[in-house]
Amino acid sequence: MIELKRKIVHFTGLTVPALQVGFGRDFTISFLVIVLIVFTLFESVRLDKKLRDDLKKGLKLYLRFEDIERVIDEMTRFHERSRIGAHIYFVLGSLAVLWFFPDYSVGIITVAVVSDALASILGRFGRVRVGRKTIEGFLSYLISGFAILTFFNFSHPFLIALVGATVELLNVPPDDNFSCQVSMGIFAYLLSIAF
Repeated sequence: MIELKRKIVHFTGLTVPALQVGFGRDFTISFLVIVLIVFTLFESVRLDKKLRDDLKKGLKLYLRFEDIERVIDEMTRFHERSRIGAHIYFVLGSLAVLWFFPDYSVGIITVAVVSDALASILGRFGRVRVGRKTIEGFLSYLISGFAILTFFNFSHPFLIALVGATVELLNVPPDDNFSCQVSMGIFAYLLSIAF
């Protein structure tokens, strides 16, 4: 249930390609920079208990932070509770793809959102493990990524989806929400030069 809640929130990432289609690259980059600043401020407060306590006292906030923290903890995987959240890496990856690979960004960011969510949800039912991931999750990412990139008229959609699915499976640092987007962007660009 927690993973389903996370993935529902994860799907808000589809606003990024929607904004690019509707308002253009420059607007979307500006929007994401603002989002990144806000997220970074919230992450600082989330990760630093002393800062959080000082803010409560200094701003005379009498909100029940425990309720807010409980909701955040429910949405955060255990290993993420003491490190930067996946949403920061997603925004950084989206910014990188928009900046360096604008011709591919709508399709790649869509894959990063949809295929990652499907890999996570369907991968939970997987039996063949590779570290913390499953082959079934890998195949979910690969098939959905291929379908999305085909829809967006990418040349070599299977190869690009294979790169994204492999990076997701191997959980390439710093975080798959960053690494998948950037690796697919680089690979799509290299394919466009080679062919």
